[in-house]
Amino acid sequence: MEKTNGSRSVQSKSYLVTGGAGMLGRAIVSQLIDKGKSVRILDIEQAQDKHAEIMVGDIRDAAAVRKACAGVDTVIHAAAAVWDPRLPLSIYDETNVKGTQLIIDTCIELGIPRMVCTGTMDVVMDGKHGECLGDESLPYPSDVGVMNQYAYSKMLGEQAVIKANGPNFSTCVLRLVGMYGPGDKYHLPNVIKNAKSGVNIRMGNGKAQFSHVFSGNAAHAHILAAEHLEPNSPVAGQIYFITDHNTGNFFDFMNPFLEGLGISVPKRSMPYGLANFLAWFAEKFSPKSNFNRFSVYCLCLDHTFVHDKATRDFGYQPKYSADEAFNITMEWLKTQKF
Repeated sequence: MEKTNGSRSVQSKSYLVTGGAGMLGRAIVSQLIDKGKSVRILDIEQAQDKHAEIMVGDIRDAAAVRKACAGVDTVIHAAAAVWDPRLPLSIYDETNVKGTQLIIDTCIELGIPRMVCTGTMDVVMDGKHGECLGDESLPYPSDVGVMNQYAYSKMLGEQAVIKANGPNFSTCVLRLVGMYGPGDKYHLPNVIKNAKSGVNIRMGNGKAQFSHVFSGNAAHAHILAAEHLEPNSPVAGQIYFITDHNTGNFFDFMNPFLEGLGISVPKRSMPYGLANFLAWFAEKFSPKSNFNRFSVYCLCLDHTFVHDKATRDFGYQPKYSADEAFNITMEWLKTQKF
C-alpha cells in the first residue's frame, strides 16, 4: 500500500452517521463498531444495530440534527435523497442542499471538528460525453441544465461542504461510483426486476465501461478519510472519487448476480441511438419510469474513474476483494424477494 502524503491518523472516539440505516450507512456503522468506536445513527428509517445509539429523525429537522450531533467529534454524512423519478423534485433541494447545510451549520455551532460527506460521480456527468478513468480534475458540467435534480442538488451540497472547510472545521467529500452490496434498494433490485420482466434487454454495443464500488469498500474509505481529516492535512477541503476492482461493461458485471439467482441474463441488445429515442419518448408519456435518457447515457457510454488521489492522501485501498464482495452480496440477495 502506498504511504499517505504526510497525513497522520486522527483518534476520533464518537461518530454520528446520518443515513445509518441505508446500504452505505450500515456498512460504515458496522466497521466503526468493529473498531470499538461509539456510534450514533440518525435516519428517517429505524436502523437495526443493537451496538449503536439509534435516533429516528430527518436531516431537515433542526432539532433532530442538533440532538444527533451533540457530543460527537466526527460526522459522516451519508444521508441523501437518491434519484427516484417517483419523488417530488423539491425533495432533492430540501434534503441534499438544505439538509446538508443544516448539518454543516450545526457542526460549526457545536464545535465538531470534522465532517466527511458522501458524494456521487453524477456531479461531473453532462448527459452527453462519457468519462474514461476520470479523476478529480474533471469540472462540473458547463451547462448545469443537463443535470437531473439529484445530481444538481448533490453538486450544490458538496460545494457547501468544501466551502465550509476551515481552521476549526475540516471537511471532505467522497464521490462514489455505482455502489452495490447488502441493503441495496436501487442498483441491483432494478436490474433484477428488469431481468424478470418481459423487457430483458442490454443497452448499447457492449463496449461501454462502468465503475462500481462495493458498499464495504466505500465504508472503509469514509472511515479512513475521517481518520486523516484535520486542519492543514492533505484531506481537508478535498474531493475524492472512490472505486474498487470492478470496471467493465455494466451488464457483464451484473450477469453473475442474475445467474446466481437463477434468472436469465439479457441476450438481446438495443443500440444507443434507439434507446435514447425511446427514453425520450418514455420521459414524455411515463415520467415516473426508471427508463430515461440519463440512465441510457450511463449505460451506453464509458463512466470509469480512479481512486489514486484517495490512495495517496489517506491510504485507501479496497478492504474486500472482488470475490468477497460478490459472495457477501449474493448471500444477501438470496434472502430478498424481488
